[in-house]
Amino acid sequence: MDSNLKRIIAENNSALESSKMNFQTLYTIMFANSGVIAEDNNGVSINEYTYADVRNRIEEVSCALHERIGATGGFVGLEMENSIDWIVAFWAILRSGNKPYLINCRHPESLANSALKTLGIRYIVGNGESRLDGEFIDIKTLTTANRFDGVFEDEIALSTSATSLKETICFYGGKEIATQILNMKGFIREYPEIAKKHNGRIKNLAFLPFYHIFGLIAVYFWFTFFGQTVVFMKNYSSDTILKTCKKHGVTHIFAVPLLWHTIENAVMKKAKEGGEKKVRKLRKGVKICTSIQNIFPRLGMKIAQKIMGEVTEQLFGNTLCFCISGGSYIRQSALELINGLGYNLHNGYGMSEIGITSVELRTRPKHKNLNSIGKPFDSVEYKIDENGILNVKGSSICSKLWINGEPQEMDGWFCTGDNMEMRDGYYYIKGRVGDMIIGENGENINPDVIEQNFDLPEAENFCILGLETEGRKTVSMIVQLGRYMSTQKKNDLLDKITETNKSLPITSRVQKIYCTCDNLCAATAVKVSRSYVLRAVANGDITLAEYKKDVSVGETEADYSPELLKDVTEIVAKALDIPAESIDANANIMIDLGADSMQYFSILTAIAEKFSVSSSEKTISSYTVHEICQYLERHI
Repeated sequence: MDSNLKRIIAENNSALESSKMNFQTLYTIMFANSGVIAEDNNGVSINEYTYADVRNRIEEVSCALHERIGATGGFVGLEMENSIDWIVAFWAILRSGNKPYLINCRHPESLANSALKTLGIRYIVGNGESRLDGEFIDIKTLTTANRFDGVFEDEIALSTSATSLKETICFYGGKEIATQILNMKGFIREYPEIAKKHNGRIKNLAFLPFYHIFGLIAVYFWFTFFGQTVVFMKNYSSDTILKTCKKHGVTHIFAVPLLWHTIENAVMKKAKEGGEKKVRKLRKGVKICTSIQNIFPRLGMKIAQKIMGEVTEQLFGNTLCFCISGGSYIRQSALELINGLGYNLHNGYGMSEIGITSVELRTRPKHKNLNSIGKPFDSVEYKIDENGILNVKGSSICSKLWINGEPQEMDGWFCTGDNMEMRDGYYYIKGRVGDMIIGENGENINPDVIEQNFDLPEAENFCILGLETEGRKTVSMIVQLGRYMSTQKKNDLLDKITETNKSLPITSRVQKIYCTCDNLCAATAVKVSRSYVLRAVANGDITLAEYKKDVSVGETEADYSPELLKDVTEIVAKALDIPAESIDANANIMIDLGADSMQYFSILTAIAEKFSVSSSEKTISSYTVHEICQYLERHI
C-alpha cells in the first residue's frame, strides 16, 4: 500500500471513529476527498467525475428536492441502476431531510409497489421513467440556483433479492453503515493487498447494483469513502465487461458467482475449440501457476498472469488485483481457474439483513480454493447452533427488519438459515436448511454438496433439488440448455452428467434428470433459488422435459439447432423483404438471393445485435444462412 493511500485511510477512519457516525458525517468525510469518484465511457473516450463536481451536483439536487417535497422525514423511492445520478440521488435524498428506499429494479412490479405502500412512499426519484405507483421525479429536472445547509436524515432502507417473493425490507442507520466501513481496518490489517493500486489508482468495477447490499457496501462505500474510484459500464454484456476492465484499468471486481462461472465457461469453451491438446495445455498451466502461488503468493500472481498471458489478455487484461465472489455458492473449478490465472479471487459472505460479515483472506490458492467464507469481521460474531445453522449478531447488521410489513426482532442473534461448519477457525457453508431433501431412509440430503460434484460449463445453468415424483420427493437435477444448443452437444452433456452421477455414492446420486430452455434464475435475483424454481415449475413458468437422448425429433443433419436456423432465416428474410420459407439455407445471400452490400451489412448488424457477436464481415465471413448458423454455433 502506498503512503498516500495509507494516510487517507488512517485519517478518514480516525475522523469517522471520533464522529457521531451518521450519514451526515459519512458525507462530509467522503466528499472532502479529492480526485476522481467515478468513470464511465461513451465508447470513444473516458469520462471522469471528481468528488467536488459530484458534491456540487448533490447540493443542487438536494436543495431542489427540498423545495419540491420538503423535509418529510419519510422515505423517498430511489429507482435507477448504477450511475453518477444514483450517487447524486442517494445523498440528495438524505440531505433534503428524507430517507432513500433503494428500489430493486429487478423486482416484479407488484412486489416493488407493495414495498412502496408499506413504507408510505409517495415520491420516486429516477433518471428515466418509473414503472411503479408514485409521483415520479426525474433527477434531470431537479435544478435550482438556490443553496441550503441541509437537514440530513439518518436512515436508508433496501430489500432482499426476493427469491422467495416475500416483501423483506432491511433498515440501516448511518451508524451501521459506518461500522461496516470500519471493518476495512481489520480487512486491510489482515490482507493489505485489497488496497493494491495500478498506476496510482484503485478502480472498482460497478458490476453489482448499489441497491444490493453487496454492491452498496463493498463496491460503493468501502472504496469511495477513502477517495477511490468506481467504474460504470453501459451494459452487462460479457464483451462490455471485459472491454471496460481493460479500457479503464480496473483493479477490483466484486461479483456474484454468475460472472465467475461465465468466465470459466468462456475460457473452457475457447480451449475446447482448439482441441484436446489446448485443453491439456490450459489445465497444465493453471496447475503450474497454482503451485507457484502456493509457494510465493504475491509474486506468484504476477508470474501467473505472465505465464497465462494468452488467456488473460482475452479476459480482464493485467491490471486486476483483487476479486471477491459472494451471494451464493461458487464452483470450486471456477475458483481454481480464476486464481490459477493470477486474478486473486476470494469468497465472501453476507446477507441483506446483516451486511457483509466475512471474506476468506488467506493468500495461497490451496486456501482460497476451498470455498471458505473466512472469519467474521470485527463488528460481528458467528455462532453455529445445535442444528448446525449459522447465527450472527453485531453492531453492523440492520437495525430493523420488516417481513410482509411485520417488524422482526433484531436485538439478538439473527438466524441466517445457512448450514455451516467451522474448521480451524474458518467457516464453510454446507447449504441452505430449506433446501434439504429427506431421503427414503429418512436422512437429510444436501443438494449443495451433490451439486459440487458436477462441472457443467456447457449448461446455461443447473440446480439439484427435491421434486415431487409419484407422491414423494426425489433428488432431481434441472439443466437449463441453451436455446441454440445442437442435438450432439445436448447428448454429450447428458453423457457427462450420467457419468458423473454414476461415480457418486448411491445415497448421493441424482434420481431424475430434467431439461428446460426456461431461465432457472429469477429476473429479480442474481442467483438460482431452489424455492423460486419449485414455484416456477408448479405454476408453469418453467417447463420441464425428461432429459434423454433424442436425435431425430425436428432435427436436420446440421450441427446446430432448428431454432437457430429459423431465427437467422427470419433475419435474412426481413432484410431482403422476401418470405422466409423461400430461403434455402445453402443459397448465397448475395449471388443467389440478390442482396446488395448494404443489405448484407444490415444482415450482419442484425445478427450481431441478436446474438452478441462481432458484426465485421471478416469475423463472420459467411455468405449463406447455413454458414452463419455454423459460425454462431461456435461463438454464442
